[in-house]
Amino acid sequence: MKITNYQLPITPSHPAFFTRPLLWAVLAFAFALGLGIRLYDLTDPPFDFHPTRQWRAAIIARGMYYQNLEGVPGWQREQAVAQWKKEAVIEPPVMEWLTAWGYRLAGGEHLWIARLLASLFWTLGGVAVFLLARELGQTDGGVLAVLYFLFLPYGMIASRAFQPDPLMTALIAVSLWAMVRWHNRRTLAAAALAGLFAGLAVFVKTVAVFFVGGALAGLVLFGSGIENRESSQSLLSTLQSLIANTQLWLLFALSALPAAAYYVYGLWIDGFLRQQFKYRFFPEMWRDPAFYIRWVEMASDIVGYAAMLAALIGVFLLRERALRAMAAGLWAGYAAYSLAFPFQAITHDYYQEPLILVVAAGLIPVGEVLLRGVARLNNGALPKLVVIAVILFGVLFKVWDTRVILARKDYRPAAAEWAQYRDIIPPDARVIAITKAYGYPLAYYGWIDSALWLSESDAQLRELAGMSEEQIRQKRFAALEGKDLFLITNFNEFEKQPELREFLFENYEIYAEGNGYLIFDLNAPK
Repeated sequence: MKITNYQLPITPSHPAFFTRPLLWAVLAFAFALGLGIRLYDLTDPPFDFHPTRQWRAAIIARGMYYQNLEGVPGWQREQAVAQWKKEAVIEPPVMEWLTAWGYRLAGGEHLWIARLLASLFWTLGGVAVFLLARELGQTDGGVLAVLYFLFLPYGMIASRAFQPDPLMTALIAVSLWAMVRWHNRRTLAAAALAGLFAGLAVFVKTVAVFFVGGALAGLVLFGSGIENRESSQSLLSTLQSLIANTQLWLLFALSALPAAAYYVYGLWIDGFLRQQFKYRFFPEMWRDPAFYIRWVEMASDIVGYAAMLAALIGVFLLRERALRAMAAGLWAGYAAYSLAFPFQAITHDYYQEPLILVVAAGLIPVGEVLLRGVARLNNGALPKLVVIAVILFGVLFKVWDTRVILARKDYRPAAAEWAQYRDIIPPDARVIAITKAYGYPLAYYGWIDSALWLSESDAQLRELAGMSEEQIRQKRFAALEGKDLFLITNFNEFEKQPELREFLFENYEIYAEGNGYLIFDLNAPK
C-alpha cells in the first residue's frame, strides 16, 4: 500500500482579489464585528431565542454549580441539584459543564457566561471556515463564506444561545477543515486530528454524525489516496485496500469511540438515555408532500433561498472529484438528518443551524469564482473598492438590524415577574401549570417545580406517535391527582382548551390572581 505524498492545494492561475494586507484586515474586522454583535446586550436573560432549551440548560448548569457550593442555604443547594437531576438527559451536558466551570471562575452564577461561550465557539467556527478555504486553495471565496457564516441574520441571534448547537456547528466546521487537511497530507497525525475533532463534534451532539459522516464517506470513497485506483480495479480489491489503511482505522476510531462509549453506557448499562428516542422519529411524514414543502420553506427562511441554491451549485465548482464527493456527502448528511427528525426539521428552526455551515462551505468555490473573476476582468483598484464597499454595506446593514432587534426588548423585567412566585406560592405546594417555556423560568427564578398540563402542540406530537384523543384526555386529567394548585401564566394556551377552562372555573375556587397569572386552588372545590 502506498499513500500519496502531500501536495499543496492547486492555486488558480488568475490573480487574487484580496492582497495579503487587505485579506488580513478584512478578516480581523469581520471576526471582531462578528463577536461584538453577539456580545451586545450580553447580560439580558435568555428569553430571546427558544427559551425552553436555554432555561433547561441554565437549570442544569446551576445544579452543577450549586452541587459543591459553600455559603448558600442548604435547601437552595438541594433544590438546585434536584432540579438538575430531574432533567432527562438528551446529549452530554458539555455546554452546561463549561458554563458551571465559568461560574466558579467568575465567582458567581452569571448567565452571560453561557452566551459568551456560545459566541466564542461560533466565531471560532468562522475561523475554521476560512482555514477550510485555505486548505482548498480558495482564500478569496473563504472570505465571502466567513462573512456569510458570521453575519447571516438568523445566525447572529441563534449562535449566542445557551444550547449545544453553536459548539457542535463549530466543531463540525473544524472537522471539515481537518478532513481536507488529512486528504492533502496523508499522515497519521493529520488523520488523528481529523478523527479527534469529528469525534468531539459527534460527542457534543450526536446528530453531528450525519454531517461529519456524510462528508467523510464522500472523501474516503472518492479520494482514499491509495495506489492503483484505475477504473478496472474490482470493488473487492478497493475494499481490501481501504480496510488495510491504518490512517482510516485511526480516523474512524477517534470519530466514533467517544459517542459510542457514551451511548453504550447510557442505553444498556445505566439506562438514562432510553427516553431520548421518544417522539423523535416519524417516518410516516415522508409520505406527506406538505412535509417537503415546509422543510424547504424552513431551510430557505433561515439560510436564504438564493444562498442555498448557490451553495448547491458550488459543489460542482470544486476542482477535485474527492472534494466534490465530500461536499455532496455533506449535503446528503443534511438530507438524512432532516429525514431522521422530520417533525423537528419543520417545527424547530434551531435544528437547521448546521445548514448555515453547509451553505457557507458551499459558498467557498462560488465566492472564489466571483471574486477572482472580478480581479481578472477589471484592472485597477476602483472595481475592487466598489465590490468591497457593497459587501461592507450589506454586512453593516444586517449587523445594525440585528442590534436593533436585540435592543428592542429588555427581558430583565420578565425575570422579576417570574421571581414573584416565590412570595405567592408556598414552597411545599404541589403545582400543575400551563406556563411558558415548560416551566423552566418558574423553576429558575421562582425555585418552584411544577408538573405541566399537556399543551395542544405536545398533544399533536403524541397523536403523531399513535395516542388517541381519549388517551390524551385521560393523561391530562390524571395529572391533576395529588396537586394543590393550578397555575396559569400562558393564557393563549389556556384559551385553546375550553374544556379545561370550563372545568376549572366551575369546580374550583381561585387561589390568587394578578397581572399575568391565575391560580386555582385544587383543594377548595366549589
